[in-house]
Amino acid sequence: MKGLFNNRKFILLWLAQAASGLGSTFSTFALSWLVYKMTGSKVAMGSVWVAFMLPNIIIQMFAGPYLDRWERKKVMIFSEWFRASAFLIPIILYPMGQLETWHLYLVSVATGIAQPLFAPSSMAYVADILPKDKLMKGNSILEGTGQIMMLLGPSLGGLLITAFGVEYVLLFLLISLGLSGLLLMLNPSSKNSTIVKRESWFVQFREGLQFYRVYPVLFWVGIMMMFINTSYGAAQPMFLPYVLDDLGGTAFQYGLFTSAFSFGMFAGSLLTGIQEQPKNRKRVMLRSLFLNGLLFLGLAWTPFYWVALILSFGQGLFAIIFNINNTTLYQQRVPDHLRGRVFSVRILLAQAGIPIGAALGSFIAETFSISILLLVLGCLICLTTIICFLNPMFNNLNDNNVAKWDVSEVEKSL
Repeated sequence: MKGLFNNRKFILLWLAQAASGLGSTFSTFALSWLVYKMTGSKVAMGSVWVAFMLPNIIIQMFAGPYLDRWERKKVMIFSEWFRASAFLIPIILYPMGQLETWHLYLVSVATGIAQPLFAPSSMAYVADILPKDKLMKGNSILEGTGQIMMLLGPSLGGLLITAFGVEYVLLFLLISLGLSGLLLMLNPSSKNSTIVKRESWFVQFREGLQFYRVYPVLFWVGIMMMFINTSYGAAQPMFLPYVLDDLGGTAFQYGLFTSAFSFGMFAGSLLTGIQEQPKNRKRVMLRSLFLNGLLFLGLAWTPFYWVALILSFGQGLFAIIFNINNTTLYQQRVPDHLRGRVFSVRILLAQAGIPIGAALGSFIAETFSISILLLVLGCLICLTTIICFLNPMFNNLNDNNVAKWDVSEVEKSL
């Protein structure tokens, strides 16, 4: 550990990622707050989430083959400063009283374009500046710092809004993203003497689909995740009006509510890390999802903020338990040479439901109420997991064997 903190390049990257993580958390918080304060519309809340997620998904799908060809440090700096530049719009216009809702949609789209470029470039850059025997510890420090920013960011953002106003959150995120880019400028460029030619996303996706044909349980897990993420996509934009209106909370309490979910994820990752691999993965995965659905029902019924805080913690806990087991399932079953292709399909299946959920969820909340929305989402998650539990195909979740699949078979079938 001491050797890492004697590495100037790693220290600069670590500080840059910490500033970036805090700025990203603040950007989500500030956008949500501004949209709801200006419009009071739940449909507008869902729409700004869709405006962020659609370009985010598109960039994740298509940018992969190009990131290895571009200078990683420059990509990261572009991501930070492009987002910072976008937030100059509300920083300048809000105090003048000239800020309009469409400005915030524009900022949301810009953030959705730039944000997904940072993480993969950063992960690749770490491998450029650290020796192989230091990568595990280096990644652990960076990941842990990111989790801390997710824990602190919402609460700190809520505290700043409550005490000083949203202008200070906007200024803080501008400084954070700008500082992140400046720190990265002090680091050397990555040494890409050879450019690896990567397959296009279309090729990876097509070959990934062929694998799902012979190992269909993974495909149906992906479909299940699409339904689950539709629920989360519907709920996420509504949590701000839920805390403010339904529970009578403040901006700081909304920040605590969001931090409770992140803290639950942190606790769940620690719990999963110290336990042995489950012998019955099907039971662990589906039970975690079912309990998450019950917690949605709890959020729909409780009028007490402190109860909602506990339920949010529980949702984060069970969500990460499922995610870790789901990721491990894919890593163990999919052959090395097909892993990237299969994960391309998995990402699309998992994320496709998020913008759909955001659009539908905001409509239901606006037409009926947030409590009705949370009730519907909880029932949807519980019903989905019950159907999957009763389906014999999901018994294959307990199979630990790597699928036998020759890449030549894939090529012949295309």
